Amino acid sequence: MFKTITTIILTAIGLLFGMQNFDHVPVYLFMGKAINIRLIFVIALSGVAGYLIRHFIGITREETLRRRYQAYTMRMAHKRDAEKQADDFDLYDEEF
Repeated sequence: MFKTITTIILTAIGLLFGMQNFDHVPVYLFMGKAINIRLIFVIALSGVAGYLIRHFIGITREETLRRRYQAYTMRMAHKRDAEKQADDFDLYDEEF
């Protein structure tokens, strides 16, 4: 029930925001000639672009951290194996 009410309220706020920002604004791209676009679309495109940039940076960071973690676990596994072999070697020494 809370999620439904929250969704309705946020939708109403978004709709009111969109209706108030429906004016045309000039947007200058790289060519120098202005393109008239509705302000709500400029805001929405900016938000989507910011989200996508953050998303892809997050993916690359997550991939880097995953590789570092895998390398760390491999090093620990090799270290554990080396310690086990050293312990086994010590056991054989004590028997003789």
